Order: sequence, then C-alpha cells, then structure tokens
Amino acid sequence: MATYTAAQTKGSGSLGEVLTGAKTLTITNHTGSTGTYPIGYLTLEGNPIANKNLSTLNPQVGTLIPGGILPFSSPNITTTVPALNSTFLFDVVGDTQGSGSVISLTSVNGVIKEGIVVETGSNFISGDVITISQNDIQAAGFTNANRSAILDIFPDKIDGNYIGTNMTGSFGTYANGIESGSLNQTNRRFSISIYGSGGSFIFTPSATIAVNSYYIKGVGSFDLTISWSIF
Repeated sequence: MATYTAAQTKGSGSLGEVLTGAKTLTITNHTGSTGTYPIGYLTLEGNPIANKNLSTLNPQVGTLIPGGILPFSSPNITTTVPALNSTFLFDVVGDTQGSGSVISLTSVNGVIKEGIVVETGSNFISGDVITISQNDIQAAGFTNANRSAILDIFPDKIDGNYIGTNMTGSFGTYANGIESGSLNQTNRRFSISIYGSGGSFIFTPSATIAVNSYYIKGVGSFDLTISWSIF
C-alpha cells in the first residue's frame, strides 16, 4: 500500500508503483481556506508526449539512425588472415522486433569492436539487441571469427517515437465522491473527478503496469492511497 500526497502529485506528478490485479484507489480530499472541499482531478498518465519525463523511462521504436555506431554487448571479435582488415555487410533483424536493416562489421588488425548502420530498417526497439551469428560472420569472409556479435540498441540509435504505457483496464465499485460518469479514459491515461471529502473506486489493469512507467498527477488538495482490493 502506498500513499501519494497532494504535494507529490501536483505539477508533473509522482512516478507510480506497480499495478497488477484489482487495486482500490482511495482519495481523501481536504478542505480549503474557505472550509469547503474543492473539486479535484486525478490522472494516471502513461503518455510520454503528455509527460516528457516518461520519454527516458519507456522504450523507443523506429528506424536505426544511418551511420550510427552500435556497440557490442559481447566481447570483441577476433579474426585471422585474410580478413585482418576487411569490411562485410549483414542483413539483420532485432532479437525482439525490427527488420530490414543492414549492418557493416569492420576488422582492424583482426579485431571487430562495433557495427555501423548502413540501411536503417524499421520497427526496431530500444533495449533490444541485434545478434549476428558466428557462422554468418565466418561465412561472410571473417576467417575463424571466434564468436557471434551482439549489438546493443540504445535509444539514441533510433529515429522514432517513445512507447507509452498501456493504462487500460476495468473500473468499478465507485463510492462517495467518486462517480463513474466523470471517468475519462484512453489507452495511455485515465482521469476522474473528486467531489466532497473524496471516495474510492477499484481499477483492475488489463495487464501489469510496471513501476515507474506512469505518473500520478493531481489537481486539488487530495491524497491518494493505492491498496489491494479485498473481495
């Protein structure tokens, strides 16, 4: 169970905890200077366009940047004569997704340290890797290459867009100052109004929402507590 105060959720908001299974969101509203409860607005935001802070937390999808250097996550590759100082091209795909790219590997004095993007391809995702097998490297002409090449795809190697967090799910058991009619939902966010002293509702995400993959934002003077739902 975690509680997010009004101070924590104002402005850009606070990074949220993991959400899996049915969760009860309980809102406690506080009176203002006039002694009345202001109307509040709670948003759980997974859209990196709406909250730029998420851009550094979510993967990016797109084409590889032409001429980009892809470092090895594997050790350097060594090769022997006659390919001590040679360059060969490889058609590659991402281990998770992405295809249509061509990568060049160059040996300098028998050592290969990195790959260079020759053709950009499409649908590659940051955090993934590209694997060029030892057999393919040897078949291309790098005689006796001693291992496969595993190349890291970092966000700065992709020309594309950051993926938002899926915030879809089911809602129910609205109580007190929380009403179903005020719910506004898209695939990347949902918002709901808070009336009176507050209330609660149950949110069950369609799939697990990872920790720190969305922001909890509030307009108003309320605190939010997220807890397991008990039926």
